[in-house]
Amino acid sequence: MTNARVIKFLDIFSYVLILLSVFIVPLFIDKSLLNFYIIPKQYVFAGFILLNILVFAIKMVLSKKIKFQQSVFDAPLLVFLLLVLASSLFSVNSYVSFLGRGEFFLLNFVFLLFSVFFYFIFVNHVNSARRWSAVLELFLLVSGLVSLFFIVKTVFKFSLPYIGAMTNLLDPTSSQFGVLMIAAAVLSAGLLMKKNIGVGRAIAYFFTLILAIIPLLIMGFSFLWWLLLIGLVLLLLLGVSFMHNTRIGWLSVIFALLVVSCVFVIFGSPKSLQTALPAEVSLGLSPSWRVARGAVLSGAKTFLLGSGPGTFAADFSRFRDQSFNYDQLAWSLRFNQPFDTLLAFLAEGGVLVSLTFLLISLLVLGHIFSTWHKSRGPTPQSFHASLSISRADLRLDVFLAAVVWLILWSGMTVAFYNPALWFFWWLFLALIVSGMSLLGHEVLKEKVWTLEDTPQYHLAISFSLIAVMAAVILVGVLGSRFYLAEKAYTQSLRASDVRQAQEKIAAAIALRDGNDQYHATLANAYLTEAATLSKKPNPDLRQIADLMAKAVNAAKKATELSPNDVVLQETLATMYENAAMLVPEASQWAVKSWGAAIELEPTNAFLRYRLANNYFLSKNISKAIEAYKQAVDLKRDFAVAHGGLALAYEADKQYDSAIESYRNALSLNPANSELIFNLGRLLYNRNKGADRAAAEKLWLEAVRLQPNYSNALYSLGLYYENLGNKTAALQYYYKVKDLNPDNKDITAKIKSLVGR
Repeated sequence: MTNARVIKFLDIFSYVLILLSVFIVPLFIDKSLLNFYIIPKQYVFAGFILLNILVFAIKMVLSKKIKFQQSVFDAPLLVFLLLVLASSLFSVNSYVSFLGRGEFFLLNFVFLLFSVFFYFIFVNHVNSARRWSAVLELFLLVSGLVSLFFIVKTVFKFSLPYIGAMTNLLDPTSSQFGVLMIAAAVLSAGLLMKKNIGVGRAIAYFFTLILAIIPLLIMGFSFLWWLLLIGLVLLLLLGVSFMHNTRIGWLSVIFALLVVSCVFVIFGSPKSLQTALPAEVSLGLSPSWRVARGAVLSGAKTFLLGSGPGTFAADFSRFRDQSFNYDQLAWSLRFNQPFDTLLAFLAEGGVLVSLTFLLISLLVLGHIFSTWHKSRGPTPQSFHASLSISRADLRLDVFLAAVVWLILWSGMTVAFYNPALWFFWWLFLALIVSGMSLLGHEVLKEKVWTLEDTPQYHLAISFSLIAVMAAVILVGVLGSRFYLAEKAYTQSLRASDVRQAQEKIAAAIALRDGNDQYHATLANAYLTEAATLSKKPNPDLRQIADLMAKAVNAAKKATELSPNDVVLQETLATMYENAAMLVPEASQWAVKSWGAAIELEPTNAFLRYRLANNYFLSKNISKAIEAYKQAVDLKRDFAVAHGGLALAYEADKQYDSAIESYRNALSLNPANSELIFNLGRLLYNRNKGADRAAAEKLWLEAVRLQPNYSNALYSLGLYYENLGNKTAALQYYYKVKDLNPDNKDITAKIKSLVGR
């Protein structure tokens, strides 16, 4: 086989890899991982890109040429990548900025790098109208399959093997799936309005349109109807501008859909068509904006380059509003993602990355308008279409792809994109550029560098091929290790036996030692085993101490890897608290770790409450009072912090302040029998005015709420004994004895009272 034929085969193979990525990436899931969607889709996507890079290198060697299509967007995209790289290097967590997380999707440099590679490979291989149209129709096929799966799961409640309770193949959230359905609906409707389409294609487009609309009715999310409305408006404008290529009847249908969308935007879609879906918890637009603004304005570095890709969690901790403490549902939650993708760029990438992304988008938009303006006239002379596809059809298809890309871009303002939606965003960007080139718009320019036929160049080519192959193999091996590590990590979390969990997480660490979450999970596994052993009769203290030491070391390793992660600082502090039972000085280490956590999340009342508890246990009462007061200042309705402050005031002999704090706590939690008892106890001991009568009422209420509350029963007995009401006192003492039959003190108390 000649080199030319091999090169042609490799070119076709590269195109097939592109088609496979379009088909497999949206559909691929792996239930052996913690998140079925995130890593499987990213790794399959990267795998196809690596294969294509290897094929490109082989073609270069065989042809003795470096031949590629340079697009007008290559330089801006390179600048964008370099800025993301700089942001990642100076990130508050470079590991996450480069590689992301496995539990949830975060923007990361490696994913964006592979996305740009995909764009480059696509525009170099989708170089004919036939190939271009095949990709577009494959997108519709995939969208239809994803929609059909959603309908089968939500409407017909089919139980499918392996799938389980999942409702869609794209993402755990339905909202992002809805964005894809809008893109598919608009594209299907646009293709239906074309003239001269075959009956088979028309039927396929129609069914895809129906399949895309049904999930929108089932979900009923208002923002999705807004997006659909925008798409239909753009579609109508496109149809009117290419009136001679469209069917008036279908333009009327699209207008009717637009009217229906307007009605749904105003009044909502019919409730009878909606189905209950898994709840989605995300940070709102307003708090996301406040966090992003705080991050950008916190310094020169963050203003220019942000906190680093994927580090919104750190920004949220630093800049969460104090008012967040009063949201009863979400005040104890931490959010790793902002409301939408654009705010993620702003907070994590700063002004430079955000502006570069916006400028690239505006540049694409400018070329779309330029091509649209030129295409309204006669067909360009340099049109490169296949004989089976009319020129007018492809012109309309290219602008339909542009409309879909604009919808996907608009979706970034209302959703934080997952890997699948990002993949489609890059796919349609590449489709637009490739399509505009086919229409004769000069967005691509062929670059050819012929290599000289000399021994030196042969050596250089061979070395280059070996280097590329080595790089591809290295990245592939690393990716495989990371994937296996995630599987082992998931197995450790699902393990019912603590020893098995330790073995699995240790295996994950052996494969990927730099992952902070693995070490934190190992620390919790050691702590769990230590707690289990401590509950056994005659526990082995040496073994427990050894496990606690391992837990502390694992937690320290996690914080060393990610010192700016407040969750890991919490984990380490918790380990120190537990170790303090065996090593008293560990309580001081816990105080230090809680202090570090507070520096990372200064408005979190719970962290200050935990710090105060540690001060209290170490007898540093003044510091405990200060920390408790800070906790209640941050969250006035924090009942347990008011209770802790009362205990600290009591320990400091500030009884009036303690009583006031107990009253504050009780006003927030009036059914807490322990708070009621302690307030009564302090009033009884203070004995001012009607204090003891108030104490009696409080103890009676505590007993009403908790009839077997021994302390309250005993206190009532003591109260009535002091009043001289021996009968009432004995009644309560006998109840205490019934609850504590082995208590010699209560037996002696009863005997002394009976013998009087």
